[in-house]
Amino acid sequence: MRIYTPAPLEGAEWLTLRDSDPDQWETLSVLSGPAGSAWQAPQMSFIRQQEDGTPRQYSDCPWCLHTVLIVRDRALTSLRPVLERYGEVLPLRCDEPVWLFNATIILDALDEERSGIVRFDDGGLLAIERHVFRADVIGNSEIFKLPSRASSIYLQETVVRRIGELGLVGLAFDLVWTDEGPSPS
Repeated sequence: MRIYTPAPLEGAEWLTLRDSDPDQWETLSVLSGPAGSAWQAPQMSFIRQQEDGTPRQYSDCPWCLHTVLIVRDRALTSLRPVLERYGEVLPLRCDEPVWLFNATIILDALDEERSGIVRFDDGGLLAIERHVFRADVIGNSEIFKLPSRASSIYLQETVVRRIGELGLVGLAFDLVWTDEGPSPS
C-alpha cells in the first residue's frame, strides 16, 4: 500500500481566496466531515502569474491547500465517480467553474507511536514529519483524512494512478508512506 498527499506543482496555477479573510481560510483548512447544505461558497481567484511576472502553467487541479482538492470542470467530469464515493464536491465562486473536493471519510489510521509528530503545547497535532499508517484501518478507502484538525487529504496509489491515466495536468503528489519498506521522510 502506498499513500500520497496532493502537492503544489512548481510553476502551476494556484487558487486563492479573493478576500484574505482569515475566517474563510480557517473554514477551508478545517473541513472535516460533510459540509452539506451549510456550505457557503467563498469567492476565489486564480494566481496565474509567478512573482517574477511569468505565467503559471494551466492546471486541471489548481493548488489551494493540502486539506482540499480543487478541480476544474474537465477534471470533475473524469473524477466525479471516485470523488463522490469518498466525499462531497462543493461549488466555489470564481471567474470560471471550479469545485472543491472535501474528503469526508475520516479514519483514525495514523500510528502515532511510530510516526514522527510535532505537537502544540496543548498536545494537539501541529505537523506530521514522518507518517506511519495502520493499513488495516485504511482498508479499501482510497481517499481519507485523519481526525486531527486541518488534516491533509490522503490518497491511495490506485487513485493517484487513475488521475495520471486520465491525462490531467498541473497536479503533483508526494508519497508519504508505504508498507513496502522504509517510509519516505
